[in-house]
Amino acid sequence: MSTLHPAPGARQFFRHFVGYLGDAGYTPAQMLNYVWRPHKPTDLNVLGAQRDQDFSRLALTEQDIQEAQEACFAGDRFVDRSFYSNNKTIIVLVPGFTHETLKNLSLHEEVERKDSPHEVLMLSPGAKGEPSQETLYAQGAGFKLVYARYPRSNADSSHIVPALFDLLHNSVTLRRWVEEEGYQLFFMGYSYGCPLSLELLAGMNARHFPDEFILKNTRGMLALCGAIGGSYLADDVMRPESKLVYIPKLVQRCRKHPWLSKLVGMPTRQFQDDMEGGVRSLTRAVRQEKIAEYAKNLPAHLHYFSVSAVLPLSDYKRRWWQFNLDDYTMWLQAKVSDPISIYNDGQVVMTDNLIPHPPHIPAERIVHLGAVRAHHWAVSYKTFNLGKNDFPRRAFYKALMQTIYDTLNQ
Repeated sequence: MSTLHPAPGARQFFRHFVGYLGDAGYTPAQMLNYVWRPHKPTDLNVLGAQRDQDFSRLALTEQDIQEAQEACFAGDRFVDRSFYSNNKTIIVLVPGFTHETLKNLSLHEEVERKDSPHEVLMLSPGAKGEPSQETLYAQGAGFKLVYARYPRSNADSSHIVPALFDLLHNSVTLRRWVEEEGYQLFFMGYSYGCPLSLELLAGMNARHFPDEFILKNTRGMLALCGAIGGSYLADDVMRPESKLVYIPKLVQRCRKHPWLSKLVGMPTRQFQDDMEGGVRSLTRAVRQEKIAEYAKNLPAHLHYFSVSAVLPLSDYKRRWWQFNLDDYTMWLQAKVSDPISIYNDGQVVMTDNLIPHPPHIPAERIVHLGAVRAHHWAVSYKTFNLGKNDFPRRAFYKALMQTIYDTLNQ
C-alpha cells in the first residue's frame, strides 16, 4: 500500500480506525475523507525550503482502503460496552484554551452522551482549602472519564498547572477510585491541555507538588492535536502586523466594549487580564523554552502517545451556502500556518504536536499514531461555535482506545 515505513503504532491505529469506520457503515470512498496513510513524521518534509507542497505522501486510494479492510478482522476490535465495564482505567481529560467560555465541552459527544458506557465525572475548583466540586454526568461500572475543568483557562501555564494539580489532588472521588478501588490513570490532553499535562507530570515527578497518589498510579498520556511545541498562529496574533487580529489591541477594545468581550470569549476582567499572557504562552518561543525546562523531568515509566490532524485548505466548508462558521473561522486560521507547512490542523503544525524525546525515556515509550484528515476542532467538537462537523469521532476514539490499550498491555 505504501512506500513509507510507518511506525507500528501508526499502522495499528490506521487499521483500527478503518475497522471501526467499516463497523459504522462507512464505505472506502467515504473513509478517504477522514484517513491519511500511516506514516512517521520523518517520512514527510514538514518544514523548510524543501517542504512538501502537496499531500501525495499521505494520499490513499479506495483500493488502499479495501486492502486495509481485508487485513481487519471484526474479532480483533474489542472496544465495546464490555470493554468499558471491565476496565479499571480513569481517563483524565485536560481540555484546551478558553474551555470555560465555550458553548460545548471538549469531547462533548462522549462526556454528555445519555447512553454513556462509562462513568463521567466533572471536576471544578472548590473553595480554597476545600475538596474539588464534583458533578456526575453519567454513572456506570468500570471505565471512568474525569473532565478536569481547570480555572483561568486562557492564562499562562504557570498559573494553570498548580491549579490543575489542586483540582485533581483535592478530588475525593478520584482519590477513592485510585486508592481504594485500584484504578489507574491515563491523561488525555487536547490542544493547550497537552503541554499543561506534560508540565504537570514533570512537575509531580520533580516533586514540585505534594502528590500523594496521582503519578505513581498513572500509566501514560495521549496528546490530541497538542500545541506542545507552540503555534505559528499564536506567533502571528501577538504581532502588530497579524494576518488575523492583534491580541493586545483586541484586549484593549474588550475593556472598552463589554458586548465585544462576551462575543470573543473574554467575558470577565480576569479573562481580559489573562489573555495576552495565555496566548504568549502558546507561542513557539515560549513553548520551546518550557520544553527545555520540563522535558528532563518527564516520568520515564509512562507511555506517551500523540496523534495529529491535517486538513487541506480545499477541504474546509467555507462557502456561505454551507452555513459552517466553525469551518470558515478555522480556514482563516489555517491560512496563517499553510505557507509554513501544509501539514497543519488550522492551529498547529504537525511537528509541534509531537512529544519531546528526552534521552532518559526509552524511544519505544513515545509513540506517534499518525494523523487523521480533520481540523483542530473536528477531533473534539461536533459544534465549536456554529456549524456541524461530520468527522467520525466515535470511531476515532475507539481506534485510539484500542491502539493505546494494545500498546500498554504488550
